[in-house]
Amino acid sequence: MCGRPKNNCCGMSHNQGGAWMLTVYITTPGTKIFKEGGVLKVKKDGDTYHTIFPFRTEQVVAFGGVEISASAMNVLLRHGIHTVFLHKNGHYNGKLVCPYDHNVLLRRMQYKMLDDHDKCLEFCRSIARSKLRNQFVMMQRISRFQKRNLKREILQMKEIISKLDSAGEIASLRGFEGAGARVYFSVFGQGFTEPQGFTKRVRRPPTDPVNAVLSFLYTVLFNRVAGAVEREGLDPYVGVFHAIGYGAQALALDLMEEFRTIIVDTLVFSLFNLKIISKNDFRTLSENETEYEDILPSEQAQIPDVIKDRMGAFSRGSEDLFQEYEIADNDDTSLGDDGHGHGSVRGYPVLLTQPALKKVIEQFERKLETTFTCPFENTRITYRKAITNQVRRYIDFLRSESPNYQGLVMR
Repeated sequence: MCGRPKNNCCGMSHNQGGAWMLTVYITTPGTKIFKEGGVLKVKKDGDTYHTIFPFRTEQVVAFGGVEISASAMNVLLRHGIHTVFLHKNGHYNGKLVCPYDHNVLLRRMQYKMLDDHDKCLEFCRSIARSKLRNQFVMMQRISRFQKRNLKREILQMKEIISKLDSAGEIASLRGFEGAGARVYFSVFGQGFTEPQGFTKRVRRPPTDPVNAVLSFLYTVLFNRVAGAVEREGLDPYVGVFHAIGYGAQALALDLMEEFRTIIVDTLVFSLFNLKIISKNDFRTLSENETEYEDILPSEQAQIPDVIKDRMGAFSRGSEDLFQEYEIADNDDTSLGDDGHGHGSVRGYPVLLTQPALKKVIEQFERKLETTFTCPFENTRITYRKAITNQVRRYIDFLRSESPNYQGLVMR
């Protein structure tokens, strides 16, 4: 497991006095979570791997064959701990649903907004614009830092963005978003200093290392946003840009769009370009294979600092800064894909090895604790705080306290 503290700025009902909150990732197959006294113990074969303190824990992510006792489940529910279950290959299986916030009026506003075409259209326009503009900035950085000739693709993306303001239907905005994604991922592979075998976005199944990490981290991000949406009392299933469907957390998908490039894509470039992970950190799952092999982590004297990678900074000419955090002892890791991607192919999935999962999760948490200058407040905040802030901006828009929803855009 690996724990990461966070500054409590999301208003969780079970937190006390602004304490640091932890996210606990569990990946070791065969582990079980039991209640012992006022804490939870993570055990395997009688040995205790980790102790979970409910009053300090915000989220638990159980990866693969992890069992939770009934008494431990009651503790998680009572403390409102967002608990997510993922398949061993990283795909989302489900979650433990805690009691909803009592703000029924807020959720009623969500349902009412569905009948307001103009309001829904403007929200979707903002979502599409912020996502495409972030991808546009990333394409410019690929061109500048990697010395690639992307003039044609950059002009194509610029033209797509220019059409957003004239779109009169949500379906048109979705079409522009899809067109932009195709242009963006057509050059995504050129953002790496060395070829990584990436030619297009494929998630069912991911057939190369880059797609494997993208899918994995998009799921991590999705669960972060979904947790923030629920903590603020919103119904995560009532979205607009992503069509409402049975079992789809459409609002969480809507609000994560602007963060895909800001948090995940920039991190993926850093992971490969700084050689934090390599092709040796992946394996191809054969047709009848069901479990990970026992793979020992490779020796690594010192992991480079992803925060120093200029391609990943929020603003050009401004450095992101890292806030110190603690690491729990005896930690492992977890996670996978969010249900929104481009393309499906036949083939066997490429997966991160368990040691590599830990490295990727540690860097993801490090990214979340990094501060940048937010253009809305003109102050430094963490990316973790930015997720909560954007959920609250959506609430302000929902209540008509703000005339529009402003997405976060890289500069």
